[in-house]
Amino acid sequence: MPRKAPTPCRHAGCAALLDKPGYCDEHKRDSIGWRPDRERGNRHARGFGSGWDRKRLLILKRDCGLCQPCLKVAQIVQATQVDHIVPRGEGGTSDEDNLQSICADCHATKTAQESARARKRAAGSLI
Repeated sequence: MPRKAPTPCRHAGCAALLDKPGYCDEHKRDSIGWRPDRERGNRHARGFGSGWDRKRLLILKRDCGLCQPCLKVAQIVQATQVDHIVPRGEGGTSDEDNLQSICADCHATKTAQESARARKRAAGSLI
């Protein structure tokens, strides 16, 4: 039986060829989305402990439990989450003026956009 043609590493710009689809050894670490707590720290170590729980409730109450991005486009949707307006990874803080109540759909959309920006920055630094 003929052998399947090698496939390139999925990491942007990597020319390594592999026997099966995926990442080369050098970029395998980049492909890991969620890491275990022993590597990244539990929620308390990352700043989302009981203090965050209290602040989260305060922000939801301040915003009357309504999704702030939805309100900007004249929609009334119940907020279930609290979001950093400027992400912590981009220099944002957990101060109350950088937090907003947000619905799950808006939060997922915003997080996807932030992740795309981070990947773009990381890819730019490799060149």
